[in-house]
Amino acid sequence: MSTTNGRRPALSVVVPAHNNGAALDATLHSLTRQTLPRDDFEVIVGDDGSTVALGPVVDRYRDRLAVEYVRSDTNRGRSANRNAAAARARADTLMFLDADTVAHPGLLERHRDFHADRAGRPGVLLGQRYDLDWAGADALRRGEPIVPAMLDAERGDPRLEDIAHPQRMRDFPSAPWVLGLTHNASVDRPSFRRVGGFDEAMVKWGFEDLDFFYRVFHLHGAPPELFHLDVDACSYHLPHFRRTTNGLASMDNMKYMLRKHLRYDVEVLYAINTFGRHLGRIRLYRDAIDAYRRAGLGRPAALPAMLREELATSRALLIGHGVSTVDVGAGSHTFDHAAPPGDTNSHLLGTVLQQFKTGALDVIVNVDLWRCLLPEDLPAFLTRGLLKADRIELVASHVDVDQRALLPVPLVADLDYLVDMLNPHFALTVTTHDAATQITLR
Repeated sequence: MSTTNGRRPALSVVVPAHNNGAALDATLHSLTRQTLPRDDFEVIVGDDGSTVALGPVVDRYRDRLAVEYVRSDTNRGRSANRNAAAARARADTLMFLDADTVAHPGLLERHRDFHADRAGRPGVLLGQRYDLDWAGADALRRGEPIVPAMLDAERGDPRLEDIAHPQRMRDFPSAPWVLGLTHNASVDRPSFRRVGGFDEAMVKWGFEDLDFFYRVFHLHGAPPELFHLDVDACSYHLPHFRRTTNGLASMDNMKYMLRKHLRYDVEVLYAINTFGRHLGRIRLYRDAIDAYRRAGLGRPAALPAMLREELATSRALLIGHGVSTVDVGAGSHTFDHAAPPGDTNSHLLGTVLQQFKTGALDVIVNVDLWRCLLPEDLPAFLTRGLLKADRIELVASHVDVDQRALLPVPLVADLDYLVDMLNPHFALTVTTHDAATQITLR
C-alpha cells in the first residue's frame, strides 16, 4: 500500500477494531473529510479477530483513503492489535484513533502540525473527545453536523471536566500520562519503538494505554513539555456496548501495572478517584518526597536503638530516606526513595502493599514518610499494613519542621491529635525517645 504519489506520509493513523463494523465505517468516513491532504496520511486498520472480518468495510474506502488492513485470526487483545497495525506504519508520527471515534475534519491536521512544530523532538499530543448519545451518533451516520445541544456537559470529555480547575492544569505536567487515552492521541514513532509499543501481556480491558504513555513519559526523563493536551483536536465517541465486567478486568490490569512500576505515581492510581485528583496526588507526593528529604526527615538515625536491633533479625518493611543502609532480616524490603529501585527496594508510599502476602512481615517501620500521607491515604496504609504485618511502628523524628512552610505538602505535626484519632481503632502505645517518638499499632 502506498500513498497516491508514492512519498512517505506525515501521519500514520492506527485504528484498532473488533466486532464493530458500523462504527468503523463511520470512523473511516470521517477520515475522508479531513483538511489534511490525502497524500499526507495513511490509515492502518487492525482487526483483532472479529467474528465477521472487517475487511469489506475497509475495502469500501480504498478509492478515497490510503488504507491497509491487518487481521488477526484470534482475539489477542487491544495491545497486540495496536502493535500489529503500528508495525505497518511508515510515517514518523503514529496517531491512534479508536474505531468507534469519529474525527472532526481538522483533527489529523492538528496532530500533524503539533509534531511538525517539534522538529523531530519527541512528543505526545492528547486530543479530546465528546461522548455522544444516540442523537449525535445518528447525525454523524446520516452525514449531518453535530449541533451544540448534542455536546452539553453530559457528553463532554470526562478528563476535561476533572481538570477544569486551574490547579489541575498546573498539575498536568507532573503526570500527563494519567490523561493518556488512545482513542485520540499521537506519539513520535521512535518513542513508540524504544518503549516496545503496548504491553501485550495486558490482554484484558483498560490501563494498557496509560501504561504505554507512562513508559514514554519516563523514557525521556519526565520532561514537563513532552505532552500537550489540545482541546481543539476533537473527536466524537460513538455509543457502544461495554460489559460491566470490564471494570473488574481493568483492576487486574491496574495491579499488573503496579507490579511492573513499583513507584508512588502508579500506586496513586489504585484509589478510586477522578483524573484531576490523580494528577494532584502525584504532584503532591512528588513534592512531599522532596520536601521531607530537604527537611531532614526519614533518616535512619531517628530509629530507636531497640527497634534497630530487632530489624536485623525480622522480616520487615522499612520506609524512610536512606533506610536501605540499615541491617534487616531475610525477606525484608525497603521503600527508600534515596536509593535505586531493585529487588528489595521500591519507590512506593505504602498505601497498597500488594507485593506482600498476608502475614508476610513481622513489622512495618515507617520513618516520617507516613506524616506526609493525605488524611484519606494514611488509613489505607495502616489497615492494609496490619494485614501484612503483626504490627506497625510509626516513627516521628524530633526535627523542627515548620508545617506551614511545607504547604501545600501535608505534614502531621500534632502527634497528640493523631493519637487521639487512631486510638479507638487500634491497640496503640506511644514511646518517646531522644531522637524520635515511636507510635506502635497492632
